[in-house]
Amino acid sequence: MRADYGLYGVAIICFIIAIVFGAEAVPGYTFEEAYVTTVAVTVVFTILGIISAVVGYSTRPKAIMPTTQPIPVLTAPEPEPEMPPSPPPSPPPPLEEVALEPSPPPPSPPVEPSPPAVTVSTEPEQPVAVTEEEKPKPARRRRKKAQ
Repeated sequence: MRADYGLYGVAIICFIIAIVFGAEAVPGYTFEEAYVTTVAVTVVFTILGIISAVVGYSTRPKAIMPTTQPIPVLTAPEPEPEMPPSPPPSPPPPLEEVALEPSPPPPSPPVEPSPPAVTVSTEPEQPVAVTEEEKPKPARRRRKKAQ
């Protein structure tokens, strides 16, 4: 159980005791006999109730706010030190030429023309939904401030 709930309970009990003594509902007490005691008990329990209610309120768990990450500061990268120019690479050695005999291409199979495919539909044609391309939204212009 959280501590603030317990302190709220203590505050409620203190207020009830203060009300009971303040109303002089306790048997054996009369207004003339124990006026000072009744007032003292009422004031003490009222103060204790207020103190325990304030302490309970101050010890309740706080709402945790998400912490924000610090914004990194962008800096210009440091220039790299200049390197002395390197000599150009040497060309690779020439390759020996090898004569290859060309091979004849493979024979291709004869191509027969195919008849066009005809499909007959007995259903009536349905209209096709045409979709329009979305137009780009115009840019908003800012108003100039009146001077």
